[in-house]
Amino acid sequence: MLSSFSLSDNIIGFIIDGPYNEISIEKIQTQVYEKLEVYDKVSLYIEDTVNADISLKAVVKSFPFKIKTANRFERVAVVTDRKWLQLLSTLEKLFFNADLRVFTTEQRLQAIQWISH
Repeated sequence: MLSSFSLSDNIIGFIIDGPYNEISIEKIQTQVYEKLEVYDKVSLYIEDTVNADISLKAVVKSFPFKIKTANRFERVAVVTDRKWLQLLSTLEKLFFNADLRVFTTEQRLQAIQWISH
């Protein structure tokens, strides 16, 4: 399951609590594009849960979108305890002009505060 929420007009958040697959990727991309139609830049909060089923294949499928929209993000907060996603997110900083930070689930509130400022 993928839940989305808005922290403010130009901040969109997603919580992955189930399979992260092509359907999830399409949902995220559609909602981000909708925000980008209204705002020049947006910020993104994305968090996975222990129930999230995230594959490397699915993450790689989202790369073209990330590269295409890289200069349209102001801040990106990634909240995960998965070491491989933390590493991959850190490497993604090379593609984003945004300030991208990785947080653990214990730091969730810090991530929300940071993305909101």
